[in-house]
Amino acid sequence: MSVNTDLALRLLLKGTDKDLGADTVASVVITGICVVFIGLIILILCVNLYGAIFGAINRKKAEKAKAEAEAAAKQAEQFSPKPPPLPEPVVEDGIEEEVVAVIAAAIAAMGASSGKRLALRSIRTAKGSRSAWASAGIAENTRPF
Repeated sequence: MSVNTDLALRLLLKGTDKDLGADTVASVVITGICVVFIGLIILILCVNLYGAIFGAINRKKAEKAKAEAEAAAKQAEQFSPKPPPLPEPVVEDGIEEEVVAVIAAAIAAMGASSGKRLALRSIRTAKGSRSAWASAGIAENTRPF
């Protein structure tokens, strides 16, 4: 080989010889970590900004809907007649007042959940044609498999 070829070969190999020292590796790692954390901080700020914007929009819509609901309630209150009082239920002798109160409360709760006004008209004891043992036997023998 000639001297020029040998020199060119050495320069070529020296350019491809990349010796990464500890300083170079540390600077690349620290730069990468900083870039990642800066990106995360920017994403967090964007998400918080979007949350604040849409929260304000939803708050305005909620306030407007609340004002409309209050206006509708006032208007309905002015024009709706008061319902007549419910009649007292007819109670058979032998039924305690506490039992009547519990039954009336259960019916009122059931009516309130469906939005209707239910009334308790009468309470009387059920007259069963079978004894408790006969009813239990029928229930046992006719239950599904």
